[in-house]
Amino acid sequence: MKLFAYLPPAVPFLFAALVVGGLASKTLHIALHFHSLPLLYFVLYSPTLVLQDIFVIAFARVLLLTPTPEIKLQWLSTVLGGILSLIVWGASSVQWGFFMQTGAEVDWAASNSFLSDPAAMKILLSGISTVSAAGTIIGLVAWLANTKFYHWTGLGLQAIRGLFSSGIRSRYTLLGVPDRSWLSTSWLTKMDFKTTCRVAIIVSLSSSLLFLELTRPSIPYDHLSGALPLTLLDAFSKKSVTTSGCRQPSQKFPLWTSVNPGLLANGWSRPSWLPESPPSGFSRYEHSPEELAVKDNPSWYGCNEAEPGFYNPKKDPLKISNLDGEIYAPLKAAFDKHNVEIEHVILVTLESGRKEVFPMQQGTPMFDALLDSHPKEEREQAIDKLVTMTPVSQMLTGEYATDSKGQRVNLTGANWQDSAPEGMGGLNVRGAITGSSLTFKSVLGSHCGVHPLPVDLLEETELEIYQPCLPQLFELFNTVKGSDAGSSRSERDESAPPAWKNPWKSVFMQSITDGYDRQDTLNENMGFKHKVVKSTLTSSGSKYQAQGSEINYFGYAETELKPYIKDLFEEAAHNKTRMFLSHITSTTHHPWNTPDDFRNDDYMGSRGSINHTPMNNYLNTVRFVDGWLGEIMAMLDQTGIANSTLVVIVGDHGQAFAEDHKEMTGTYENGHISNYRVPIVFRHPHMPRLNIDANATSISIIPTILDLLIQSKSLDPRDSEMASALLSDYQGQSLIRPFVPSIKQNPDANAQAPRETNSRISRKPHSKPGDHTQHNWNFGIVNAGGSMVAVTAAGTPWRLILPLKENFEYIFSDLDKDPGELHPLNAWTIKELLKEVSSKYGDAAAKWTRDAERVGKWWVNEQRRNWGYREA
Repeated sequence: MKLFAYLPPAVPFLFAALVVGGLASKTLHIALHFHSLPLLYFVLYSPTLVLQDIFVIAFARVLLLTPTPEIKLQWLSTVLGGILSLIVWGASSVQWGFFMQTGAEVDWAASNSFLSDPAAMKILLSGISTVSAAGTIIGLVAWLANTKFYHWTGLGLQAIRGLFSSGIRSRYTLLGVPDRSWLSTSWLTKMDFKTTCRVAIIVSLSSSLLFLELTRPSIPYDHLSGALPLTLLDAFSKKSVTTSGCRQPSQKFPLWTSVNPGLLANGWSRPSWLPESPPSGFSRYEHSPEELAVKDNPSWYGCNEAEPGFYNPKKDPLKISNLDGEIYAPLKAAFDKHNVEIEHVILVTLESGRKEVFPMQQGTPMFDALLDSHPKEEREQAIDKLVTMTPVSQMLTGEYATDSKGQRVNLTGANWQDSAPEGMGGLNVRGAITGSSLTFKSVLGSHCGVHPLPVDLLEETELEIYQPCLPQLFELFNTVKGSDAGSSRSERDESAPPAWKNPWKSVFMQSITDGYDRQDTLNENMGFKHKVVKSTLTSSGSKYQAQGSEINYFGYAETELKPYIKDLFEEAAHNKTRMFLSHITSTTHHPWNTPDDFRNDDYMGSRGSINHTPMNNYLNTVRFVDGWLGEIMAMLDQTGIANSTLVVIVGDHGQAFAEDHKEMTGTYENGHISNYRVPIVFRHPHMPRLNIDANATSISIIPTILDLLIQSKSLDPRDSEMASALLSDYQGQSLIRPFVPSIKQNPDANAQAPRETNSRISRKPHSKPGDHTQHNWNFGIVNAGGSMVAVTAAGTPWRLILPLKENFEYIFSDLDKDPGELHPLNAWTIKELLKEVSSKYGDAAAKWTRDAERVGKWWVNEQRRNWGYREA
């Protein structure tokens, strides 16, 4: 019992926990943005940054009075104060723990989205150790200083009360009767000189603080002055996920309802290739362009916008097509000889699939950072170990690594050997970037050819995807397979390839849960009818159940899918079906664990102050997934369908580590370039090996697949007609033709500046007379989606991180001069950024930055229109 005698009283301790937690949170908050604040302004306005904290502390001190049995209201006050203190203590611990894990700060406005998702909660709980450590430190400091904080704050409040009661309000009441004579100027004569000086100082300081508060710039000082627990209200008052969709998933509008009868006279008819009952995903093709322009048509103006919903490629000012360009000559030669046969398509999405590790080779900023962890005398050995880490990736891309002696790496030890002749193997895209550092938003680009919605998390599941996705395209091809028309056509054309009459089967497979952030709904909306996921592996009624243990908070290692994939390949080989398999890997996701029977190697040295364990764990998962890709390729060989299968491999996003950028790690609200460089590969053993240098994104995957199917004559005439008609409607370019980074425009085409409306910018992005170059703009949403957008343009080295909220900064970088993005420029306003960019990089870079900012803002609003989205 003596132990309890040394414990501080509960009330002073709780108050100290609030003070320490609140000030620790504010210190971290300011420190994270200090580098972007002008020193003079920071010194001038710094007193205003703690005003809210002072008010919270004073309020808590008033609540936290030592309770007495006689006053019941005082007990209630103390309980409320205690709850407030615990909330601040806990929130500050979360902020510091999150910072220690990622280098970023918590966005409370987005937290409610994560708290409502069980799988997301597992992600948050993975950082419980750092949160506990931060909470322990805050509690320890509070325990050491609790009596002093409580006593000093009480004295301060008492002094203020006494100052304004003594000599000023002494005559305010007399026997309960107000005496207002003290309000006259004569009350000043009743104060002594010392009290007068105190009042004057307080009035002067208060006036100065009020003046600074009213005159300071709102950005960023309003954001920096926020105090716990007031900022916690964002989690309740701001909905980061609020959808009032104008078009629900798979919603189909009657063709002739609500249409102006005059439209029928304009000669529009349904596209000849469109079946009478098309599958989901084609509703916009059931309406004429004129119908889309009828403003009183309720089907298209559910959001009361100035422009109708749905994407119209003919009105897209940013669309650049390369379909009028010639196919690469080596590819054309292969097509003309009918050497390329595509009966099946596999799309593999690599979780956290950085281009620098696909394959791992010398010459990248990441490789240099890895070598820096080793002493100089060990670097040759480190090089030889690193370049042999991903042998399958080397064979798939044709980018063969060299060892410390400059010799090509020997790959004979890999679990799969490429049987394609030298110079064959397909397309390898170098310079690709992702459209989102959030996995499922990235999947929308690769599977549906659309840009994602710039809002937090997967709100796209509540809306209709504005382009047909791959499963829906293949289902469209299936619409007459097996019908009388299809059978008679096949029988008449005896020279037709057998695959033409076979139906497509679209299957989705991953070894983890599909319940995180509504992925199951997304897959359904994309048109997948067959799936194998974690619930399949754990079901007692499944053909094959998981044999190993779960490796992370999502599920199992990819190897648990092997019997299912093999069965699918066998079915494709023998049952006369055309297979489309979409497979997402997951082992390379945090916390980067591997199965127990997998040998982990040491790739990192001990040099430097950085903890290299996370990077080393990641590299081991990369090697594991590289071996898994080898197993997939080997199964294609074993089942005999490798020569008729197109394998597309793309990274969903990268993964930033401390070795890349010491200040921030991970993908959450981190726009660093290491989160955006991804591989894109189109593997086919009968296609010539081509390295394509293009600043493309995954929205080019569908146009490239369609173009390949058409040019290789892998579709029958009817399917080819549909594919050709749809090909030009997608926003991305086909990568079997030279990529067009920019075009010269008609000088008068876009001279009109954008007009502002209440909620939208006009359909034309910013353009000035005399500026006649239209860039191929790329946009990359920053996880979780609604805070920032990365803007780049093909053919230029510049990159802009565009903030969508006031609590984020503008960031500019030149990837030619700073490929690792180690020294970007930061500013709170575009005006400040342009001044810095012009000074350091020149007027051309500043002009590009101005255009990128305006185009980016236009694109954000345009995407909301394309998706039929508005916030409630």
